[in-house]
Amino acid sequence: MNSLIHSETSRYTIRIKFWLIAVSGISFLAAVIIAAQFSNSFQNFLSGSASSPTQVGCQQTITIGKSVAGKEIQACQISGSVIDSQNALLVIGTIHGNEPDGMRVVDELLKNPAPNGTEIWVIRDGNPDGSELVTRRNANKVDINRNFPIKWLASDPSLRTYSGPSPASEPETVALMNAVQKIKPTRIVVFHQPFDQIDCPPERTTQISDRLSGLTGYRAECIPGEKSGSETNSYTGTFTIWVNSIFPKTTAVTFELGLTTMDSKIETISNALHTLALDKAYLP
Repeated sequence: MNSLIHSETSRYTIRIKFWLIAVSGISFLAAVIIAAQFSNSFQNFLSGSASSPTQVGCQQTITIGKSVAGKEIQACQISGSVIDSQNALLVIGTIHGNEPDGMRVVDELLKNPAPNGTEIWVIRDGNPDGSELVTRRNANKVDINRNFPIKWLASDPSLRTYSGPSPASEPETVALMNAVQKIKPTRIVVFHQPFDQIDCPPERTTQISDRLSGLTGYRAECIPGEKSGSETNSYTGTFTIWVNSIFPKTTAVTFELGLTTMDSKIETISNALHTLALDKAYLP
């Protein structure tokens, strides 16, 4: 009887050990599977993190020149852009260093890829020395937007709109000229402050300014020469005049933001520029 009980106890013990080993094995296998899945997920996360810059930001950056102080001025082709589309949109955040809000528009644009089939380039800051000094002019105290070699007019160096010693005398002017010549955009939107409106594009119809007005709610209205800050009450040597006079297939327009701009408006303008990039109707 004792031997029978001992035999049953032994078999019971063996079964218990078997099931403990089996459960341990299953637990180990489950742990291995979970670890593998976590590893794959983590690798995918890392891979996604590494590839995310290709979804936003710049897919190509070119140096178009340097400022008086030697700071690089760069043009960025937004990720997702078509290469050599023959219909590029160029957006310039600022030319005057004390008019910074256009750079916020550029920053907003860089959060998203260019819409399918479009090509968008941005120059965040065309006057980095002026931005650092928080002044309209560059480090040579020249107003870049009066220094372009078209309808240039000599002016008093004490003026805030001093046009420089000669046409295109400033490296920032040459940098922006280089950008237009290299990128060959069909449309250019350059931001200024503080008139809170969209100017009439020189030498062009108002199609592009009217379109931007409809998309953003800003009024489209020609900015009178009395606001130019020049002795002649006229605009001379400006970027948009130079572009529209020299490049018959390009339309450049000035977008004047207000003294301050809410984030919601910045987003609205960015969305409008995406729409403008999709348009094909504004070739002169």
